[in-house]
Order: sequence, then C-alpha cells, then structure tokens
Amino acid sequence: MHVIVIGCGKVGSRFANVLSEEGHDVVIIDNDSNSFKALSPDFSGITLTGVPIDQDILKQAGINTADALAAVTPDDNINIMVCQVAKEIFKVPKVIARIYDPSREHVFHHFGLDTICPTDITVDVIKSVIIEKKDIQTQTIANKTILYKQRKADKSYIGKSLEYVELDENSHLFAIIRNGEFKFAKPDFVFEKGDELIIASKGD
Repeated sequence: MHVIVIGCGKVGSRFANVLSEEGHDVVIIDNDSNSFKALSPDFSGITLTGVPIDQDILKQAGINTADALAAVTPDDNINIMVCQVAKEIFKVPKVIARIYDPSREHVFHHFGLDTICPTDITVDVIKSVIIEKKDIQTQTIANKTILYKQRKADKSYIGKSLEYVELDENSHLFAIIRNGEFKFAKPDFVFEKGDELIIASKGD
C-alpha cells in the first residue's frame, strides 16, 4: 500500500516505521525536519518537510495515488483539515485522524472521517483493569480489533528494563500496573516485584 503519514511525533514515527518494515510505500510529512530523527535507520520511506495542509506538499507525497492517509499530528485542527482535503479533493480511499479532544469527535464524524482518540482508549483500558478487572479488553480502531491483555510480570523481570520483555511483532507493551496505579510504559522503566503488564496486540 501507498500510505501517507501526517506528523512525525511518537505515534507518527512508530507507525511509519512499522509500515516500512512490512514493505509498504510510506511517505511521512512534518513541518520540522528534526522530527525525522525519530525514524528508524532502516526506514525505507520518503520524508517531506512542509505544511501538511499545503496541496503542493501533498501532491509531492503522491496523494493522487495514495491508498490511505493517517493524520496524527498533535493539532486536531490540522488533522481534520488534512483529512478533509485528502477525502474530498483527492478522493483517498481510506482516511483516518488522531484526535486529542473527545468532545470534538462528532465534528470529524460529521465530515465522514474515521477517528482514533487516545484519550478514550486509555480511559477504557484503565477502567477495565482497575474497575472491571478484566484480563482482556478489546478496542476497535479503524478495521482492526486491538486486544489489551493483562499478565503478571515474571520474577526474572525484576530490576530489568522494558527492553528485557520479548514480544512478537504484533504486540506492544502498553502500560504497567504497579500497586494499583496505571503507568504508561516508558524506556527508562525498571520492573519491581508485583508489577503487572498491559500488552496491546492486533486481533484477527
């Protein structure tokens, strides 16, 4: 697939890296060239520096023949504008936007745009773990079902960093529960006795 990614922050760079690893044709756009440093040295796609709502920039990215576009910048307004342009002007088959403010989700849906809201996802996962105490929570994002599984950290993890946890390529260590407190997984995190893992993986 030919996929255009708007925004090279933590989410955009990781998404672009994954797509590149899977052999897709990826073009990632950001208005700050320094942001591309977050991409893997093995990234095989194309980087473009410029304003993502600029149609000339989008044309350089090959939007006329793109199969999909994902707008994941930190700015909801930019995400909605880029998605509108992609959907209405260039007729990109699949367009999805990341939004930060759940109360604005209806605006995106009004324009027929698919959205992902990290705030809602995080709230659902925390609620399922702490209140409902489910071992598995599911979340549908675009056309994929994401499974959030909870398991106790192995004793061998104690004193080790997150890099010590080996997961398959379709799974990601999402968070840690420590003494009933939810903590996002971060590179400098060191395991302690009693920690529980929240692992996100793609469903069938």
